[in-house]
Amino acid sequence: MIKAHQIKLYPTKKQEQFFKCSCGVARFSFNWALAKWKEKYEAKERTSAYTLIKELTAIKRTEYPWMLEVGKTCPQYAIHHVESAFKRFCKKQTKYPKFKKRGVCDSFVTVENKNNFKQKNKKIWIPRLGWVKCAENLRFDGKVIDVIVKRIADMWFAVINIHTIIPNKIPIISENQVIVGVDLGIKALAITSNNEVFKNPKALKSRLSSLKYHQRRLFKKVKGSNNKYKQQIKVARLYYKISCVRNSAIHEATKKIVDNADVIVLEDLNVKGMIKNKKLSQAISDVGFGEFRRQIEYKAKWQGKKVIIADRYFASSKTCSCCGFKKDELKLSERTYVCLNCGLVIDRDLNAAINLAKYGSTQGICESNACGVGSSVVEMQYSPTLKQELVINSNINN
Repeated sequence: MIKAHQIKLYPTKKQEQFFKCSCGVARFSFNWALAKWKEKYEAKERTSAYTLIKELTAIKRTEYPWMLEVGKTCPQYAIHHVESAFKRFCKKQTKYPKFKKRGVCDSFVTVENKNNFKQKNKKIWIPRLGWVKCAENLRFDGKVIDVIVKRIADMWFAVINIHTIIPNKIPIISENQVIVGVDLGIKALAITSNNEVFKNPKALKSRLSSLKYHQRRLFKKVKGSNNKYKQQIKVARLYYKISCVRNSAIHEATKKIVDNADVIVLEDLNVKGMIKNKKLSQAISDVGFGEFRRQIEYKAKWQGKKVIIADRYFASSKTCSCCGFKKDELKLSERTYVCLNCGLVIDRDLNAAINLAKYGSTQGICESNACGVGSSVVEMQYSPTLKQELVINSNINN
């Protein structure tokens, strides 16, 4: 498995200038290769990253001598990124590649293998530059694939991609497993079937007035002026702080859930469809449903835990967790679930989480042998018979 460890760098002014030059070379090489590839693509001719690298290497000493001031990995990996972008475009996974702009997602590859990677005493070695101070040492063991230096606002980070060997832990199915259903929401980030609530920090909403203020000031600055650049940095730093607050809350919640559960049941939410709701689109985007699921899945895989993705049409909120009675309609404003059959009064999100846990206990074990050896993520399909079994089992237990 490939792990990425992001470490903050503290470069000097001279080192920061080298980083900016390297980002410029990588951006120029990407745009140059994209233009060449576009010509070949429109002419229906084949090309490859290695062909373009040879072509650029042959002309850069005479036409672009300033490219020699940085490492050779900057232009080479930028051209490889163009190739991978076109491959994804041909597979209809992404849109047509676009040219890069200055100051937008600036990054470059500085170390290409384990032999060139050095780090000690909170310092990292950058070829052609030397030792650069960083916030911490590398925490993972394994083979270093590459090191990417990127800029966020006026801060620099090193992303170290490491190939680690993780034991192939096959999820073990037993009767005494701890099965936890997790219901995601806006009021609370997540609530589990054992009534554990994780608060939603509302990172964007709590800083929205400050963000609007700084964006208005940015709009009024003169284009190309130094004051406009300073204001851009302030806005970018604020966006970075918002993302850090959101990711920190998600990491804390997902780690605690995975550590205390053997089987985790999540809903297959249609986030793209939910965002189309104009009244709730900002609040839904502020939570990070997709990131929550992604972290649950890879952390469960690391620990050999099992993740079950409930069917999108499984009515976890409308179904009573006590008797199995299903309501025909449940408004979003109804935060408390009141059962019309048995009279159960329970929090709406907790009721949904309990139903998800029951879903995993009745269906996850049945499908465990069909999911494949070594698989830790199982996506269950909805069927009326399985849904009836859930209702019958809940009635028997009660």
